[in-house]
Amino acid sequence: MQTSMASIMICAVLCLCGCSSSDGTPVNSVAQGIYCGSFTATFGSTGSSSSSGSSSSSSSSSSGTSGSSSFCSGSDSSPVFFGMVQADGTAVFFTKQNSNLVLYAPAAVTAASFSLPVNAIGLNGSVVRTVAGGTDSGTLTGTVSSGGDLSGSIADNYGNNVDFAATANADTWARTSSLATVAGSYKASFSLGGTTYAPTLAIDSGGNITGTDSGGCSYGGAVTTPDTLHNDYNMKLTSSCLSGQTFSGIGAYFPAGLSNPNGILSPAELKVGLSNGTASGIYLNLSLGN
Repeated sequence: MQTSMASIMICAVLCLCGCSSSDGTPVNSVAQGIYCGSFTATFGSTGSSSSSGSSSSSSSSSSGTSGSSSFCSGSDSSPVFFGMVQADGTAVFFTKQNSNLVLYAPAAVTAASFSLPVNAIGLNGSVVRTVAGGTDSGTLTGTVSSGGDLSGSIADNYGNNVDFAATANADTWARTSSLATVAGSYKASFSLGGTTYAPTLAIDSGGNITGTDSGGCSYGGAVTTPDTLHNDYNMKLTSSCLSGQTFSGIGAYFPAGLSNPNGILSPAELKVGLSNGTASGIYLNLSLGN
């Protein structure tokens, strides 16, 4: 990836329907939760490693997310790391330094120590290894501390490596989920294949998604709540303009009034990372409309 690649999203797409043990009971991941923290360096420079070589634990205090009134904040010089791990180990993480995003697809994070293969997918047309919407691969390695925090590193197959550290935000994760909570009309914008789409999407009380955009595209899909005890949502999305592809992913809901990097969040947002499997990805920051 180029040094201009300054934001990362890591999303488990191998277990979206819920992993189960041999007796059919859901796997309860020790890492489940919502996290905020930072990376120690920019991931994705071409050529030699971009790791700072410092301990990842030194960055964990930058999240500022101990209270229920805030979530991840950061800047270009101190990049934010946002993470979410469902009870079955399905995980999504990203960092924002500039505006680009990259989707990763590890297997489920179920153990306190993990080392998983990942495939990077350029989200919203972001550049991966000099290609807009390109791909990369590597390894995600990490541990969950006794206090529930995450730390570890991401290394690609081209010698790039960065550490990360993230503090669990128990208040945000403990917020219950429901279809009634996310029902409403949302606006979003994303790019794919060099085209920018700006749909208005409606989520009804049953979780069904319908929508259109000014370019004549129609949208469909569904939102589900795999874990109603936590701030946890699954989404599937299709579009008449995306060659019948189905994009699937996970995300969380953030009500208006929360502190965020741009001030006080208004209106509410549903943040979701979606992938069609191994080739394309979309990051949706759905903003609740009037």
